[in-house]
Amino acid sequence: MEQKQRTVLRTDSGFGGDENVNYALSTHWQVLTKGKGGRRPSALARRIPSADWHALGHERWVAQVSQPPPHIHPTQCLVLCWQTPTGKIKYATLVCSVLAWNLREIVAHYDDRGQCETEIQADKGGLKMERRRKKRLAAQEAMILLTDLAHNLLAWTSRWMFPTTDPLADFGTTRLIEDVLCLPGRLIFHQNRLVEAQLNQRHPYANQVAAGLERLLAHFGHP
Repeated sequence: MEQKQRTVLRTDSGFGGDENVNYALSTHWQVLTKGKGGRRPSALARRIPSADWHALGHERWVAQVSQPPPHIHPTQCLVLCWQTPTGKIKYATLVCSVLAWNLREIVAHYDDRGQCETEIQADKGGLKMERRRKKRLAAQEAMILLTDLAHNLLAWTSRWMFPTTDPLADFGTTRLIEDVLCLPGRLIFHQNRLVEAQLNQRHPYANQVAAGLERLLAHFGHP
C-alpha cells in the first residue's frame, strides 16, 4: 500500500472518467489525469473569475476549480485553457490527488507525460513492438517485460558508450538498433573471457563504436 501511495498514475483523458479515478483512489493509487471531455470543462471554466486565471505562456492558461467534482478522496481540479493556431479557445480539466502540488507543479508534471509517450513511440519502431504479438496473456506479459529490459539497456548503454559531445549520443532507439548495434564484427574469447572485439572498419560508425566499447568496458572494469 505504501508503494501505491507514492505512485502517481499519469494518464490522458481516456482514463479520466470519474469511475476510473474513484477506482484508482479506492485502491490507494495517486492520480494525475486529464478529465473526460464533453461539456464539463467549459462549464467549469465559465464559473471561474477572470482574475483567477494564471498564464502559462504560449497562449495557455490554468485556473483552480473552487468546487471540484466529488471523488471518494480529496482531489484538486484544474481547468486548462488554450488557444489553437486557428484562434479557437479550448478547455480541459486536470484531476490530481497530490494536494501538496501547486497549479504550476501539477501542469508541469502532467506535461512531462509527453516525453514518456515519445519514448514509447520510439520503442514501438526500434524494437518492432507492433509486429510482435502473442496469443496468450502470459506470453504477452513476458514480451512487455523483455521490452522494458531492452529499453533500459539501450538507454543506459548509450550513456555509458557515447559522451554528450558524440554525435551518436543523440541517436534514438531506432537508429541505435538499425545503424549502430547491428555493426558487423566478431568477439574473440579465450577461456570464457572476452579478449578482443573486431569491427568492420568500413562501417561509417566503426571508429565511434570502437571508442564507445572501450568506455563501456572501462565502466565495468574490463569484465
